[in-house]
Amino acid sequence: MLVHLCTDTVNASNTCTGCMLSDNALIVSCLLVSQLNEMARNALNECFGPEVWVKGEIHGLKVHAKSGHMYFDLVEKPSGRGDAYIAKVSCAFFRGAFVKWQNSITPLGLGRFELSSGLEIKLKARVDLFVKEGRYQLIVSEIDPSYTFGAIAKKRAQTIEQLKEAGLMERNKKLVLPPIGLNIGLITSHDSAAYNDFMSIISLSDYSFAITLFDAHMQGENTVPEVMTGIRTLQRHPAVDAIVIIRGGGAKTDLFPFDDLDLCTAIALCEKPVITGIGHEIDISVADLVAHTYRVTPTDVARFLVSRADELWEYLTRAGRTLTLTCEKVIRAAHQRMESNAALLEHITRRWVIEAYSRMRGLAYTIHAKVMQGLSACEKTLTGITMNLKGRLALAIESERRTIHMQRDRCRHISQTILDAGSRDILSTLSSLTKTSLQTLSSTSQFLDQQEYVVRLMHPLETLRRGYSITIGSSGLPVTDPNDVEAGESITTHVRKGTILSTVYDKESS
Repeated sequence: MLVHLCTDTVNASNTCTGCMLSDNALIVSCLLVSQLNEMARNALNECFGPEVWVKGEIHGLKVHAKSGHMYFDLVEKPSGRGDAYIAKVSCAFFRGAFVKWQNSITPLGLGRFELSSGLEIKLKARVDLFVKEGRYQLIVSEIDPSYTFGAIAKKRAQTIEQLKEAGLMERNKKLVLPPIGLNIGLITSHDSAAYNDFMSIISLSDYSFAITLFDAHMQGENTVPEVMTGIRTLQRHPAVDAIVIIRGGGAKTDLFPFDDLDLCTAIALCEKPVITGIGHEIDISVADLVAHTYRVTPTDVARFLVSRADELWEYLTRAGRTLTLTCEKVIRAAHQRMESNAALLEHITRRWVIEAYSRMRGLAYTIHAKVMQGLSACEKTLTGITMNLKGRLALAIESERRTIHMQRDRCRHISQTILDAGSRDILSTLSSLTKTSLQTLSSTSQFLDQQEYVVRLMHPLETLRRGYSITIGSSGLPVTDPNDVEAGESITTHVRKGTILSTVYDKESS
């Protein structure tokens, strides 16, 4: 194209008075701005033709509230991660073209294809220049969904491969989910459908869940940084047992942020178990794969948490019943053993006393017989000597008298010796018997004290002091089965520091 420079002035009709087109020469030195932009626009149309296919990543997507037109930048990024870009071009997707395009993909089952920042697309557009602003832009007519889904699948596969190479796919799954996980850190958009569905199940449960909410965008370009910030924040919260990430249903493209490598790495490296409920029944995001546990919807996540609490409560209920039955069995067995031991102790004591009394009587009889035998022998000897000495002389009588005196003293000494020996045997036997009886009674008393201590420990009042309670029905008997009471019946619950009077409105058997 030839360019001719002109220095003439412009007349009232916005044309140069001294210039004209000739021999395909174009005079440009005196054009108005609008003429220049229009010529540039025509040149772009001639260069690129009616439309051209362009691929890149959506950034800064904005929808005009009144007109419904969409405006965004299409950027080209280098290989690898990062926010830097090589080139950028502005795009406009007018409402009419957008509706027409959506209607064209609905029969293909892609009616819920949603555009969002960060999404890689291939679009068909007319290269245009906005004359008023002199701004170069693309006027979009359609987008190729298959390319976007392919890009998403490729990025998803790359993310999974990188996580596997780093050994992060199973890291969060190895964490132990607390059995009583009532302190939950929740990452979602406040007052969204996902939040309300989750909280409705939690609120209707019988448990005091403590929910710490981190309000984050769950769709769009802010999703990844805000969710990662929520994970880091809730991970540092000392009271949080587990972190829940939920969002509502939507288009398949809405899952794109949850395939992000940085977000999935943050979930895998989280020091607390992460539970996800992204809200898609068919598609599973990479965030679901690296999380400790994933459920399809926010409602399913809430039901999962409630069901864990139900299982623990059922376990504690069964354990309480088992403990009660075991305690009653132990108390009955201890009572029976105590009664048996008491009867045995009474029998042994009585037998030992009888045997000791019998031995004492036998010993006393033996001593008495020996003494009488000795006395009888002495008396016979004295009688014989007296009869033989009657006719003798006084000297002989005196001599014999002395002999008799000596024999009498000897008999007394023998008798006293025998009596002393018998007394010592009796005292020794009594001492041994007393010592044995005292040892037996002491041992038995200690055993009875131990049994009494065990019985006191198993006493229902001790059970109340340990924090349990006993419920008495109107019949005055402990209530161990819901069938023992009727609706409307008054019951009394004994606790450590008093009693609680209640009326049965409903009951449930396990």
